[in-house]
Amino acid sequence: MTREHPELPAALLTETAPATLDGLFDARVRQTPQAEACRWFCADRQQWQSLTWGELDARVASFAAGLHALALPAGARVALMLDNGPDWLAAEQAIYRLGLVSVGIYVQDTPGNAAQLLAHSGASVLFARDAALWQAVRGVQPLPALRAVVLMQGRGQPDSPGAGGSTTCTLEELLVSGAGVVPPGAVSAPQALASLVYTSGTCGSAKGAMLSHGALVANVRALEQAFGQAGSTDGVVKLSLLPLSHSFERVAGWHHAVWVGAVTVFSRGPEHLMEDFATVRPTAFLGVPRLYERLYAGLSRALLQGPLPQRALFHLARSGQVPTGTARRFSARLAQPLVQDIRQRFGGRLRFAISGGAPLAPDLARAFAALGLPLLQGYGLTEAGPVVSVQRPGSADAESAGLPLDGVETCIAPDGELLVRSPSLMQGYWRDDQATARALDANGWLHTGDKASRLSAPALVLTGRLKDVLVTSTGVKACPAEIEARLTADPLFEQALVLGESRPYLVALLVPEPAAFAALAASLAVDGQPPDAIALEAALLERCRGCLQSLPKSHQLRRVASVAPFTLANGLATSTLKPRRTQIAKTHATLIESLYDGHCRAYKSDCACNAELARDAGTP
Repeated sequence: MTREHPELPAALLTETAPATLDGLFDARVRQTPQAEACRWFCADRQQWQSLTWGELDARVASFAAGLHALALPAGARVALMLDNGPDWLAAEQAIYRLGLVSVGIYVQDTPGNAAQLLAHSGASVLFARDAALWQAVRGVQPLPALRAVVLMQGRGQPDSPGAGGSTTCTLEELLVSGAGVVPPGAVSAPQALASLVYTSGTCGSAKGAMLSHGALVANVRALEQAFGQAGSTDGVVKLSLLPLSHSFERVAGWHHAVWVGAVTVFSRGPEHLMEDFATVRPTAFLGVPRLYERLYAGLSRALLQGPLPQRALFHLARSGQVPTGTARRFSARLAQPLVQDIRQRFGGRLRFAISGGAPLAPDLARAFAALGLPLLQGYGLTEAGPVVSVQRPGSADAESAGLPLDGVETCIAPDGELLVRSPSLMQGYWRDDQATARALDANGWLHTGDKASRLSAPALVLTGRLKDVLVTSTGVKACPAEIEARLTADPLFEQALVLGESRPYLVALLVPEPAAFAALAASLAVDGQPPDAIALEAALLERCRGCLQSLPKSHQLRRVASVAPFTLANGLATSTLKPRRTQIAKTHATLIESLYDGHCRAYKSDCACNAELARDAGTP
């Protein structure tokens, strides 16, 4: 349905705070049934469409009736492998309404990993985007628990033995099967399992964190206490880009939108993100650091092609240098048009953007702040429901991950590991008691695996992973995360992976930005001939040294190589766009060895394997 909705102010729930996700949604529908709930771009009609809360509720009821006709037992798992949009929302809310458990699977995931998650979770039903996606997954391994596959687009082929005894139907057929069926109302209890959220698997096999209704609602409530309505009287509009399979987007994005009555607008994708900012004019946005790095790189290219005063001011902002006295007032007046221009590029109404999922480079945070964009850093992990801390509007600190949310206890162990205890913690890992015992101790503390420091302030300052330290063969230690963050702050590098465990020096695999890389290569051409590999590596290494010049010698690179992007599709990146170190090292083993020509191979000690290989083997 297409129409224009009057922009309504965000409306907090006035009734007793619900304790379950289905109760939260139902309360929102009762309070503001005519307000706009979600908006998306329909490719077939080439226009934006939307649903009110009342209309979305009707869609949820239809999905619930169809699922109820399948006679699934309470607690059965239902997997969602869908693009962001109203059907994801309707399907998941229907799952909660029937006392079932949702399992999010990334559409971009590899067929092998998707099949593994379906098998491990014992999913009874799969909502799949289309027949092609299901065909890629179905033959990977047996899925005996899978009873039905619902295709949102297209019609599938007869099921193969590898798919178990499942039947395939279209969404329309599912909805028709439930016509006239009146499913039961909300039956969930706060302690009931709501969702299995599989960890990204940075250091090994993905594990299913069991999150209850009460845990997720507690996290939403704490987020609202941290942000309120962002001081607004003209409504909250959230632009959604991260997949809803991502716990950060689902909880801090969608479920928080239900709580405050915000409009959730689904972006058309990364390639249209800046257009969507201008069209949607959001007030809030969630992203991972990689997204902000790309946005910053795009801004850099655009602004550095502008007039000289604009370039000078942009260089000043990017360097983090702040004038004082008269110079500061003068530069502020000069910078005002630049700041206004940048704000308009993001729609002109953005009150804050939050970065989560991985540490944000401080230089990037400072640059966005200098450009007038309120970028706030948060910290969390799936097992914590997921948000642990976040910077508050007006009090951003480029060096920290903000203050813990209300109700969240934190403790720093003697070895520097951050421990967390809160009502939002997972119940444990699905079908993995050993991993649960390693993560949750007898006193209810979650061992995050992250190192943190508070310095002299209550805010959390992340200092790296507990075991994410490279020890070279000379005995020198280096933190790869710090080096990688500085490299990817340069518009030339989209991704970077630093290696050097038990080796004589550090090297890096670099994923260059195509246009910038082409320009660099063209600048090195001689008599129209492209540069050879030696010249190109020398130029890349010189660029890296410029990024790392303020770091100690132990953090400098000796060799580098350019490689293809690390993506979810090729299995070299996690769902939060973090590189899979172990898999990348295996894939590029020959190239890595060439960067150490003339040196002995690394001795494969426990230290050399580091956290990634140890966890692959199932050890603590």
